[in-house]
Amino acid sequence: MAKKREGYYEFDKPNPINFYGLTKYLGEVCVREFTNKFYIVRTSWLFGKHGRNFVKTILKLAEENEKIQVVDDQIGSPTYTLDLAKAIGKLIRKQAYGIYHITSSGHCSWYEFAKEVFKEADINISLEPVNSNEFKRPARRPKCSILKNYNWKMEGFPTLRNYRLALQDYLMGLEF
Repeated sequence: MAKKREGYYEFDKPNPINFYGLTKYLGEVCVREFTNKFYIVRTSWLFGKHGRNFVKTILKLAEENEKIQVVDDQIGSPTYTLDLAKAIGKLIRKQAYGIYHITSSGHCSWYEFAKEVFKEADINISLEPVNSNEFKRPARRPKCSILKNYNWKMEGFPTLRNYRLALQDYLMGLEF
């Protein structure tokens, strides 16, 4: 996909910027080559009960540190895995094959998301925004990973709830 600042539609041409993105894209190509009855669901910034995720990581860092730095120049839509699973269930029941972006509504930077996590968890910590160039990661990350849920909406499905509301529910189930 070309580098966009306001998000990507399902019909935008993919242009992965790292190996992980390339392997995901090649998987999509293989699926489309083998059948015309497929569901490809793209999502972003997942957080949920199982596995590692940003919310769990940032809460753990707050236990271990007095000050945390978080990238503020990458934006996306944090998505609760429970909401995503329910959405995929609706999609499969309708048998509306194709490519879908399914994310929570709303978007933010990682820094803004961390601020929201700490606010909802009632944690007071020194949080500092940093530029991606100051925060070295093994793989290059997109500045904007907002996914427009265009096909989802065109099929008549309701917009997923805002990530802030989903975060509140998620945090109620966590022990921290």
